[in-house]
Amino acid sequence: MQTIHLKRFGNVLVGRPNGQEAFNAIRPQLNQNMLVQINFDDVLTVNPSWLDEFITRLADFNHGKVELLPTNNASVRIALPVIAKERKDYVADIVNRAVKQMGLN
Repeated sequence: MQTIHLKRFGNVLVGRPNGQEAFNAIRPQLNQNMLVQINFDDVLTVNPSWLDEFITRLADFNHGKVELLPTNNASVRIALPVIAKERKDYVADIVNRAVKQMGLN
C-alpha cells in the first residue's frame, strides 16, 4: 500500500491543470499494482476540478485501486459529493465509498 499526502502539492489545490500536473509529478514514484491511499491532512482547500483530475488519472494508472482516507476538511467533504454526482463510472465508485465512509450521504 502507498499513501499520497496531498499537502506535498501545497495547501490550496485548485484547477484541473494543476491536478494533472500533481499526478504527473508523483506518477514515477507509484506502483500501479498497489492500493494508493489519499491523505488530505494539512490541506486547507481543494476544489472538485483538481480532485477529479487527480483521482481520475490515478485510478486510470492503477486500475481503480484508490482509497480516500477520511477527513474533516470541509472543502474535501463538499467536493466529494459533487464529483460523485457528476460521474457515473469507477471514479464515482471510489468517491462514493469515501462519501459513505465519512457519512456524507
